[in-house]
Amino acid sequence: MDYLADSGHTDDATAARVAEIAKIEDRSPDQIAAAALRFYVRLPPWARSALCGLEGKSDAEIDEAAWAVGRALVDQQYDAAMKARRLRGGWPLPPDASEQDILDYAVKICRRR
Repeated sequence: MDYLADSGHTDDATAARVAEIAKIEDRSPDQIAAAALRFYVRLPPWARSALCGLEGKSDAEIDEAAWAVGRALVDQQYDAAMKARRLRGGWPLPPDASEQDILDYAVKICRRR
């Protein structure tokens, strides 16, 4: 049984978005939910409180918060990739690389294969 589709705790729009993401990522909705829960339970209490504070907010406010969290995750991946790259030596981008070039490269090297 698909927990998200049958759960009274997930609205239809969210369940549909999870199903769409699962299809794109070739994962089950349950795998998406499990990944979200693994992340949630590792958040510090103040971050969980802030997340709970988004309940009832507008879609724009939630999207803005999600964008900020997403950016922080990409920044963290980028920092980790740069640290690993420094340990191996070399910087593959030219000194005048734009922020978009750097972000594109960070996403490329952090993407799971």
